[in-house]
Amino acid sequence: MRISSGILVLALPAVAAFLVLASSAFGQIQSTIVCPSGRGYWDVLSVMMMDPGLASNYHMEGITNGLPSSYVYTLWDQSQSKVYYVKNPQGNPWDINLYDSNYIYQWITELGIWDGVNHWNDPTSCRKFNNGSQNATADLSMRWAARCATPGGKSSTFWNSPPSVQPNNTNYYTYVDQLLQDAPQDLGYSRLELKRPGAITITDQRANPPRQFPITTLPLQYTYSCTVAENIRSCKFREVFEYGVDTGVNPVDNLKHSYGWIRWRYYINSSGGNPEVAPTWVLSNTSTSDQLMPGQVSLNFQCF
Repeated sequence: MRISSGILVLALPAVAAFLVLASSAFGQIQSTIVCPSGRGYWDVLSVMMMDPGLASNYHMEGITNGLPSSYVYTLWDQSQSKVYYVKNPQGNPWDINLYDSNYIYQWITELGIWDGVNHWNDPTSCRKFNNGSQNATADLSMRWAARCATPGGKSSTFWNSPPSVQPNNTNYYTYVDQLLQDAPQDLGYSRLELKRPGAITITDQRANPPRQFPITTLPLQYTYSCTVAENIRSCKFREVFEYGVDTGVNPVDNLKHSYGWIRWRYYINSSGGNPEVAPTWVLSNTSTSDQLMPGQVSLNFQCF
């Protein structure tokens, strides 16, 4: 997820049967919830993060012209119901998601530009989604995805509203050098959609020579800064997050893995969010981390 000019820019029915696997199997996809049967539900959290057996020693990385261009390290803190996506070997920046029995929530992202200074690599500055209610569950506000959902079907789509609505809204707070800034901001209305499965080819660097093979992707489409309730034409920005999971088994170790966050794309509505004009979404930025690489990271989070 990126931040720019005060705007937050977030940097398989046939497969569903294999998503609930024995958690004791090393390196296999870990079941995180029991979903109702017979509806094609996915255990969404299990796909959105690299499975713990793999994440303990590996991460996803992008390579451009022979050099690293992106990183995604997955850290799962079950005791606090948090998933960290760390974007650099130094331990920051990060996106941090929370979850409960119903939803996964976007919670923390890096700051980016603030008063002309780029804080992207600053572990003491960040943005935090919080509904402003001051109660114990205030951080569980920016819904990201349902824990159980059928991609493109049941429970796959919903809107988050501006802060006047409680408890789920797009209100967020800004911290600079660990100091809370005075006024919260918000993203207007936002729409979250788990789209139908796609595909991507990844490279497993554990093999010699490295092994390429296709996997299934779970795309999460995030459209935001919308000025009119449930009107996609009024939205200014869109991001698509793709999370990867083995379609069959990984050919290197013959286990089924989830790989977490693989690819990100950022689009701008060329109409500027004019609610009277059909949107044209123009691709502005993209990042792909499609190499399974050895190495883990120590978290560096000092924002508050």
